[in-house]
Amino acid sequence: MRVERSGTTAGLAAGAVGMAALLAGASLGPAAEAATQLPSGSKAVTVVARDGTRQVIGRAEFTPDGDGAKVAVVLDAPEFTEEFLSMRPFRCLSGPKQMWCHLVYPYGTRARITASDLVDLEYQLMFIWRTPDRVGADAWNGLYFKLALEPDGGIAGALHEADYNVLATPPADTFARPVGHGDLTPAEPGRRLFDRIEIR
Repeated sequence: MRVERSGTTAGLAAGAVGMAALLAGASLGPAAEAATQLPSGSKAVTVVARDGTRQVIGRAEFTPDGDGAKVAVVLDAPEFTEEFLSMRPFRCLSGPKQMWCHLVYPYGTRARITASDLVDLEYQLMFIWRTPDRVGADAWNGLYFKLALEPDGGIAGALHEADYNVLATPPADTFARPVGHGDLTPAEPGRRLFDRIEIR
């Protein structure tokens, strides 16, 4: 009789654990699913300053493609100005102490992302910062947003700094990624014009 009761108790306990796991899975499921769902269609690209100031600088177009999406970014906000720096044209955003100039990645990418790989989108959002009194663009002053999917289905990332001098030499592989996440340094909050980017 003791063995039977022990087995029944163990069975009830196992059932309770299983039910708890099922309920936990049910409650976490939607959030987990949202965090792996790529955007679709046209989404605003917004940069955010430390004080919460937000500025829409363009749009990202997402086209479903198998387990991922093709992505194209157009930065066309009226705040951009045309500048000629270091013998090449740049489109720049100006602040009181800094200017951010969009660096068009000069080599090839597949322009395709997946839930676990957003690098091709990150490469379309590269910038170089400079002070207004400088006449050139210093590749040492690279700005890079390391992106991640958000629970609400958007994409966002904090600002990092990088040395873009590595881009002076074309990579041997057309789709190589010469600037990797291991090359990034988190930017000090408030030191640059913006701290964060959001796409939603």
